[in-house]
Amino acid sequence: MKSGFSLVAIGFALAGQVSASDKMAAPRVIYASASQELGVYPSPYANYLVGRFAMAQGDVSTAAKAMGAASLGDPTDSDLREKAFLISALGGDIDRASKLASGMKPTSDTAELMVNLLGAVTSAKADRPSQALKSIDAVLAFKKNDRNAVLLRPYILAMNGKWSAALDDSGDAALQGNDRDRLLVYLVKADRARLNEIKGKYDAADALYKSLYQPGAASFVFGPDYASFLERRGRKDEAKTVWSAIASQSGDITAAQALKRLDAADYKPPVLPSLKESMAQALFVSSTVSFSEHDSEFALASLHLSLYLDNSSDRERIFLGQIQQELKDTPAAEAAWASIAPESPFYNEATLRRVWAMREDEQLGQALALIDQAFSRDPDNLSLLIEKTGILHAQDKDADAQALLDARIKRVGDKDFGWQAWYMQAIVYDGLGRWSDAETAIKKAQAVNGKQPEILNFLGYGYINRGENIQGGMDLIRQALNVNPKSGAIVDSLGWGYYKLGEYEQALSFIEQAVQMEPSDPEINEHLGDVYKAMGRDIEAGYEWKRVLTLKTTERQAVEVRRKLDANAADRKIAAKASNGTQALNEEPKRHP
Repeated sequence: MKSGFSLVAIGFALAGQVSASDKMAAPRVIYASASQELGVYPSPYANYLVGRFAMAQGDVSTAAKAMGAASLGDPTDSDLREKAFLISALGGDIDRASKLASGMKPTSDTAELMVNLLGAVTSAKADRPSQALKSIDAVLAFKKNDRNAVLLRPYILAMNGKWSAALDDSGDAALQGNDRDRLLVYLVKADRARLNEIKGKYDAADALYKSLYQPGAASFVFGPDYASFLERRGRKDEAKTVWSAIASQSGDITAAQALKRLDAADYKPPVLPSLKESMAQALFVSSTVSFSEHDSEFALASLHLSLYLDNSSDRERIFLGQIQQELKDTPAAEAAWASIAPESPFYNEATLRRVWAMREDEQLGQALALIDQAFSRDPDNLSLLIEKTGILHAQDKDADAQALLDARIKRVGDKDFGWQAWYMQAIVYDGLGRWSDAETAIKKAQAVNGKQPEILNFLGYGYINRGENIQGGMDLIRQALNVNPKSGAIVDSLGWGYYKLGEYEQALSFIEQAVQMEPSDPEINEHLGDVYKAMGRDIEAGYEWKRVLTLKTTERQAVEVRRKLDANAADRKIAAKASNGTQALNEEPKRHP
């Protein structure tokens, strides 16, 4: 971890739950079952063991409940109390964490920081600004330039009526010690722009917003705040220019919604966020930065504090699920995404993320049912179309997938197809045995994004597998490997090229590497069996093909592998007979006593 503040310090593999304390997911059956087994009044140690087990399962909600019960049962155990506090904070149960923090004397740096940070947030929410300021200053005294504390302090100063200090920029230079802190300076300026607007200092706010906003690929970072400010100032044309730039560069749903709002007959500008809502947004931004730094635990803790202050953001719930999925807490991620209503502009994204998780668990039927729900509401949505097509292909229903694509193209055309849509079209054509059409589609994808490794791999493997242009296909595969050298599928494709050239030793080297990289991929394992067979290693070939049948294969692939196994068994019988016949020519007959 890059950050010194890591909740892993409590000694567990930590994960998250759905939301802030007022939106907690129902505890899993682990705790209910254990409580029933342990009796009505389980001992603190029994609850502690339940908490340990729940953490090992990635179930923070249950762990927080059990650890909290253990701590209440034995309030003299300071170590247990600290663990329960950290788990509760990480799990989003801020109310329980606050109770545990009361009177607690932290023994670790992690707990010391978290107690004061949580104290600042809970005090701000409870309209106790002086206590919030005392707590946030304690964080900064303990850890200079702590990102959360630096971002929150100006808002807390404003809550205390200390506007001159809140708007003071004299401390910015001291923050620029390294690249990480230089980013923090920009975030501080964005907060100062918001504070100036709240205070009514519109010229100062305008200057700061304008200095932060830069048209281009990163416009979505500071652009939305600037565009919203322009709308509130009645400068709709300028706001539309900024929103259009954001939409064209990032495809951000918020920008798309803003453009619709600007053109609506009943147009109303976005409401200026309050100090508390602005604090929640600052914590959200901090959480995204921590996540980009691969500090998922701190990202989750910051996000839960944000949701505690303002639980209305579906964008934050999307991100909550992302973090929980990263931490291998799939049920919590599913609950976070499922909590987003169909009326939300983030509903389709939430649906797609739920579907991706289901596909990862091979729940194709459930994934298809879920995507159909969203698709029925938005039948022309390209992302939903691509995902449904992919599920149908995975179910060996390429004819249905092609019909879906054809209907969409007939209805609204294909002008909005990006490389992903053309790539999926190529996959479906290939599944139907229509290589000429697949080649046309993949070349359209290549025209959109010629360096995409999936495109290069598909086209190169297609040439190799058909023996049309093996060397040219291998050149495409090598280009794909330069972009993504860790892809087992691409390494396998290069090995398959050597197989088609009859260079079996080279083929074996690459395909064995590919199996190590993607051990559960049925096609790569099938290829390894093919190489073994070509090298005369029939027993190993049979082993690999049998292994393929234990993996998630399509029915078409399973039929082909069974055919290979039958042929291999027949070959071995013939070889055995030949071996027995040869024995009489070069061995003396055995003498019987």
